[in-house]
Amino acid sequence: MFRRGKLHFLSTKDDRIKIMNERINLTEKHLLEICGSFAACTRKIAKCRNAFDDLAHKVQNFAEEEKINYSLSDGLNSITTSLTVQADYMDLLVHRLIVNELSQFENLCKTTRDNLRAATIARDKEVLKQQQLMEIKSKFTANNTAADSELLKAKLEVNRSNKEIDEIINTFEKRKLSEIRSLLTDFILISLKYHTKTLEVLSASYYDVSNIDENGDFNEFQKLMKTKGEPTGRKQTLKKGMRSQSMDSLDHDTLLSPLKHTKKISRSNKSLTSKTDDERVNTRDDDEDEDDDDDEEDLEASGDNTNDEEENSGTASDDDEPTESISAAKPTTLANKMNEKKIKEQTKQPFRAISSAHVRTQRQLHGKSN
Repeated sequence: MFRRGKLHFLSTKDDRIKIMNERINLTEKHLLEICGSFAACTRKIAKCRNAFDDLAHKVQNFAEEEKINYSLSDGLNSITTSLTVQADYMDLLVHRLIVNELSQFENLCKTTRDNLRAATIARDKEVLKQQQLMEIKSKFTANNTAADSELLKAKLEVNRSNKEIDEIINTFEKRKLSEIRSLLTDFILISLKYHTKTLEVLSASYYDVSNIDENGDFNEFQKLMKTKGEPTGRKQTLKKGMRSQSMDSLDHDTLLSPLKHTKKISRSNKSLTSKTDDERVNTRDDDEDEDDDDDEEDLEASGDNTNDEEENSGTASDDDEPTESISAAKPTTLANKMNEKKIKEQTKQPFRAISSAHVRTQRQLHGKSN
């Protein structure tokens, strides 16, 4: 009965190992085939990238030699930029494709197979030793203490070997599932990145090409044929249209090679933080000078108003008392405003406030002397 049960135990374990070997062989076979297909894709993408570079070079030559149709030249330059960016992202796609990661599965399958074979051999030895001890114990029933201890050790070794086999099987399955999932996810994200950037660049170049001014270029050609002179500077007067949809509106990092991307401050951040400390001090001084000029102009206006009031007061009649009260109220309000501005100036720049007060006193003395 024991032998039958042990043989059943061995056949069960052997079936598990057989299934595991089949799983390893299946994984190795299909992943290597997929790796070969990805390698073929990368080679074809590399050829397509080279073709895009050649096409962009030829279009660029046409755009540089076109001296009359300026809008056509701009459209060709936009197409050149689009082709160059697409070629760069194809190069990135070639570098990031999962060929190297898939090729590592060959080593994983090989090491797992070797570890499983070694653990199986060790377990079979312990099982064979256990069977021999059971036979010895059944033949010699007089003194079985030594055989019992050896049999216990053999059972422990068999259990340890079985746990090691289970650990090898579980580790391989978990690693296979997680790595295949991550590799496929990376492939999808890489493809999405490539197609997203390609769509963005192609949309901008489509807008630029659609803005080619056929009539304007043709009229420029007719003028050139009539005058037989050099083409005029029409390029500066071309209408760019809505720049938000053209190639110029794209971020500078998008037009660079994606293999050379570095983190840069955006244009908006640069424009916000581009002022240095000296520029801030200069702008502050300019604002204060403008405030001083405004104060001096207000003082001159108030002096003129007071002079006019003095002249009018000598000739005014009794019926003009309301107008006199209104005119008297205006200087008071101006004086209040001037006092407030003086206080602000003293809090901001005391030396400038003192100098402006000195200028005002000199003007008042000069007015009294006159």
